[in-house]
Amino acid sequence: MTEFSKQISEKWNLQASLAEQLCIAFDKGDTPYYLTEYYPQVAVEMTIAQVWEIFDFLQKMEDLSSKKKRVLNALKKANRLNPSEEKRVNLTTNTYELDDLLIPLRPNPRSRGQLASKKGLDPLADIIVKQDQESTPVEEMAEPYVGKDPTLTSVKDVIQGVKDILAERFAYDETVRAMCREFTYDDGFFEVTPKNKKDPQFSSYIGKFIPVNELTKEEVLKLMNAEDQKVLRLKVGVQLFRITELIRHHFITNPDSTGFDLICEAIDDCWLRLLQPAMERDVKNRLREEAEEVVIRKIVSDLSKDFQSENNRGPLLIVDGSKDKNILFLAVSGKGDLLGATTERKPPAGKTSSSDRLRQFINRHKPLNILILDNDYASVAESILKPITNSFNPVPDFVHYKPVSSQNNPSESEWMQKEFSSLLDDEMRVLYGLALQYLKPISLVPRIGNQYYSVHTSQNLIPEARFLEILNRLIIKESLKSGVIIKDLLDSQLTKLGKCITSAILQSIKAADNQNQITSKNDLLKVNGITEVAFRNIAGFIIIPNAENLLDRTMVHPDFYPWFDEISEQMNISAETLITEPENIRSFASNDPVQKIFIEKKIYNQLLAGKRFFSVSAPKFKRKLKLNELQEGTIVSGRVTNITPFGVFVNINAVCDGLIHISQLADEYVETPDQVVAINEKVDVKIIKVDVKKRRISLTMKNIGTRSPKVRPSQGQLSNLAEHFKNR
Repeated sequence: MTEFSKQISEKWNLQASLAEQLCIAFDKGDTPYYLTEYYPQVAVEMTIAQVWEIFDFLQKMEDLSSKKKRVLNALKKANRLNPSEEKRVNLTTNTYELDDLLIPLRPNPRSRGQLASKKGLDPLADIIVKQDQESTPVEEMAEPYVGKDPTLTSVKDVIQGVKDILAERFAYDETVRAMCREFTYDDGFFEVTPKNKKDPQFSSYIGKFIPVNELTKEEVLKLMNAEDQKVLRLKVGVQLFRITELIRHHFITNPDSTGFDLICEAIDDCWLRLLQPAMERDVKNRLREEAEEVVIRKIVSDLSKDFQSENNRGPLLIVDGSKDKNILFLAVSGKGDLLGATTERKPPAGKTSSSDRLRQFINRHKPLNILILDNDYASVAESILKPITNSFNPVPDFVHYKPVSSQNNPSESEWMQKEFSSLLDDEMRVLYGLALQYLKPISLVPRIGNQYYSVHTSQNLIPEARFLEILNRLIIKESLKSGVIIKDLLDSQLTKLGKCITSAILQSIKAADNQNQITSKNDLLKVNGITEVAFRNIAGFIIIPNAENLLDRTMVHPDFYPWFDEISEQMNISAETLITEPENIRSFASNDPVQKIFIEKKIYNQLLAGKRFFSVSAPKFKRKLKLNELQEGTIVSGRVTNITPFGVFVNINAVCDGLIHISQLADEYVETPDQVVAINEKVDVKIIKVDVKKRRISLTMKNIGTRSPKVRPSQGQLSNLAEHFKNR
């Protein structure tokens, strides 16, 4: 797909090298999720929405490849294939340009022009097209052809056959087709004819010629969808005299030729009978594609923002007091997940008491919003709940809600019936459905279906399958932000990542993990059936909570592990500290601006995603390093094991503890070591000398990282200070 890199570079305003890299990544099977999270140049310069646009374009080009092969084969059979023509076909990005090439090579054998050709009228048509005959009338030139075929009984029949041949020749001319298509697109107009002329949706369009380019993208899709539903007829028209004049200007070279009138008639027939229907179809398709592209871009942008708001939305309590004996209470998360349900017997008239069970239920879920179905019992239900929630911080908002009766309740969906038939009775399922209609959670639409509530005003303007695809992409992107714990692999969104991630591969990884064969991300490479592409696309997202290497507990991709040694060396800070205290990594000064931004924009968050697992103990103890395996000058992390008057002993996972002499604890004077460190405190140290024979490791804390060790006052200094103030 690299042949399209130039077009991608121009359309999306990208560097040529980046456009080419995206084409290569598409060919390899990489996913936009991987590219925007782990491919530095893409992650720094592009959003996932932009990458998806480019990948959709490349997929469309891949789908066109079979038609391109047919065109190339037809050109080859016609002995018209040459390198430039082959390149042109391969770079074509739409079907109608391919049709322009293919139609003349594979004409309809039963068309009027082809039937006339079989009757032997091509020589006369050639003479007329040359336009060099200025004296002999067309009728006289036609007479010799009368009777050559049983259907050619008169001069009129011959002339009509020639006109049919010319009309098809003109209609099959590639330049004319392209010219007419652009003219229709630029100067065409819509004629709208509703089936019901009193329909208020379309009354403003009736009786008008609406220029194609004056309609908004939303209006274009609205009209075209209405035509698909046979609610109206949408015709694309042009001014006849202008389009025929354009075609005449292309074909007529000698207005004084005797065939001038016949050519003009053939041009009129060419447009009305052959070109206009094709141009209308092509221009409509182009307008629809362009409109969908704009609308989809807006939908993606809006839903991304709404999804963030949805994630930050607090729990909702929905209450229904319309039943005879009980009040129904149902708690739902801001994302629409069911949290719990309970019932409460209605108190006697005039009473507003509540049971301990209800209080516990409300206190457990701490709703930020309370939705009370608007009925005769709404005010009583509110008076029962307010004494319970008045102590909440913040105090929940109470909303009286009247459902739209015409809306289908999500409780009727197959998903609701299947997932909650054993958890909720019919009444509670209906209440849950009303809560979802009120919240309109985006993440549940692919499971419920988009017929129960709308999450965007323009969602019905694009095909349902396309809209659900957009939602799924958004849900996958958001779910992968916090990584996937390897134990939850088969229940995660990684199952939907792309063609390169098969269920067989994920099953093999899960089986290997169950057998304790996955102790690091690189162990994924040993899994049976895994491919290089699959490893590359999932390794970063997978988190192994009890891995020995802390980086395996994060969302950092194994490709970037070597960076941490490089950063550690430059910043004089241990790799372990870089990982456990991610803020440090932002101080890394890189000469490569892409690397610098990538570290701050992506690596930092990838480390944060694993922070919750840093305290998990690894199942195996680290092997103690031999003294000859230690490198002088290396910065490592360790824990203080003993404090003596002359220094501090630190466990750095070697066969013996290292010693920090008191003079090496800080740049300033230290009276006693406990002014700087405490037992079991984690510290970063530099190895300054290793004596293998004497089994001694000399360490220092001077000039380590950006933070100097703090020297606390000693007990003697504090006593002297106290004595000083006492004697004043």
